[in-house]
Parts: sequence; C-alpha cells; structure tokens
Amino acid sequence: MYIAEPGNEEAEAGRPARDAADPKKVDGQVLALQETVNSGRVMLDPATGEDMRKMLQEQIDQVDSWLERAGRLARPAPLGANPVGDKMAQKFEARAEGDELSFVSVMTAYREVLQQTHDSVRSAIRNFLAVDEEHRAELTRLSGN
Repeated sequence: MYIAEPGNEEAEAGRPARDAADPKKVDGQVLALQETVNSGRVMLDPATGEDMRKMLQEQIDQVDSWLERAGRLARPAPLGANPVGDKMAQKFEARAEGDELSFVSVMTAYREVLQQTHDSVRSAIRNFLAVDEEHRAELTRLSGN
C-alpha cells in the first residue's frame, strides 16, 4: 500500500491513479497469500491463528450486516416529482448499489478478501499442526518409542 507523506508530492504526482475498488488488485495480493500458505511456507500458532480467525469472522459478520441493510439505501429517495429530485434519487441509488464504486460493490469485494484471508489463516494453522505432528513423530522415532 502506498501512503503519500508530506513532502512527497512529486512522487505522488507521477504515480498512476489506482482504482480503490478494483478487486483484481486486492485479490491478487490475497491470492498470493493463499498460494504461499498452500505451499506450506506460512504457519500460524493455533492460539494466535484462532484469535485472527475470530477477528476476521467478526468483521465478515459486520460487512454482511452492512450489505443486508444496504438494500434499503438502493431505493429511490423521496425527493419530489421534479427533474432535480429525480436526478438526485438516481444518483443516490447508483452510489448505493449501481456501479463498480458503489457501496455494495466495494463492500462485496471487501467481504471476499476477508473470507479469503480467513481461509488462509485456517490453512496456516493446519500447516503448523502438520509440521508439529511431523516433528513429534520424528522425535518419537529418534527416541526409540
């Protein structure tokens, strides 16, 4: 993630604009995490991993709640039967649910990233347990039991 800091305006001016709601860019990073975890290179202690999973699940539940309530935002606002009121109602509807930068689109992409991260944490815990079991078996074998 790039953060513009004071005094770094020249660097920011040369950077291409980034679409904050482009799930491909975000998913690419999450998919890289999944691939790294699936390769066995990332492991998490079960206690730490469970804390992370609980936090991620709470956030997923919160996003689900927001998405459920977002349906109420996507209806035409009662701003009167006139051209300005009609245009404003359409604008509010589109911001809630209409285009790729709408609240629903951005929150849906965010939820997908949270779910993928949650799944990666679960896999990293399994990796830890598998390596731990391998080490236990090896120690048992070496001790002659």
